Amino acid sequence: TGFLEHPNIVPVHQLGRGDDGEPVMVMKRVEGVSWSELTLGAEHPHWDVLGVQDRLRFHLEVFTQVCHALHFAHSRGVVHRDIKPENVMIGHFGEVYVLDWGLALRLDKRAEAPLNIVGTPAFMAPEMLDGPASVTERTDVYLAAATLHEVLTATPRHVGDTLETVLGSVLTSAPVRYSDDVPEELAALCNAGTSHDPGRRPESALALRLAVEEFLEHRGSILLADEA
Repeated sequence: TGFLEHPNIVPVHQLGRGDDGEPVMVMKRVEGVSWSELTLGAEHPHWDVLGVQDRLRFHLEVFTQVCHALHFAHSRGVVHRDIKPENVMIGHFGEVYVLDWGLALRLDKRAEAPLNIVGTPAFMAPEMLDGPASVTERTDVYLAAATLHEVLTATPRHVGDTLETVLGSVLTSAPVRYSDDVPEELAALCNAGTSHDPGRRPESALALRLAVEEFLEHRGSILLADEA
């Protein structure tokens, strides 16, 4: 985390040991709510604090900030491996922080990483089931697209009554048929981003961000035309 100095990543101020000898990490104090609280809570009081009028635009602008953080981390050879709305904090003034880099992996250290499977099954990319050797930057692209899916639908990308069912969904990563209230461009982007084949996903977090920004430009033109 200390290696990733970026406006959308909480900085580390100091490392040390507590009175009990255990390691202590002092980070910047940030106050706000997790993105998941806003995604799933239409009546959450933080909406009033933020003064948001256009919630879809707000969510998409938060998403672009998440992509900024990921693109920066990837430029440093680091992948997060646990992107989800719960791990994004929204401050009182709209600040966006990508939290919980505890599962982050340096790509040049993949061979030394434990072979256990890590991550959150509801958002997990299929190659994560093979262990760290198969993880790339496009794994985070999948996780980001799965996060966008939850933002748009208020449901996780992978659901099921049992862990086996959820992991089966992870393994197949079949395209989702979205309802009409999800904009077609964003639905296509989510399906592309969560493709089973990493080669079919947007090539980077930057590409994912630019696609969302392009949609926002189109949407603004369409709204302007409708008002006219």
